[in-house]
Amino acid sequence: MQVLLYIIHFLVSLGMIVVILFQSEVGEGLGFIGGGETTFYKAKRKMEKGLKQATVVLAVLFMVTSVLIFVLH
Repeated sequence: MQVLLYIIHFLVSLGMIVVILFQSEVGEGLGFIGGGETTFYKAKRKMEKGLKQATVVLAVLFMVTSVLIFVLH
């Protein structure tokens, strides 16, 4: 059980790293996609919203697995 929990915790932490690295800096928005053109504005907003939601979900999963590891250890 603990080994499975450690594996899940590791995968969630890797997912968080990837999702956070794909998020935009303040004011830039996903400018590296499409060269910053305004024609991709709606697609970028959807992607940014999805990345934000994924970050929240992964952060909650990370906290839950951290607490479970602490309690079971």
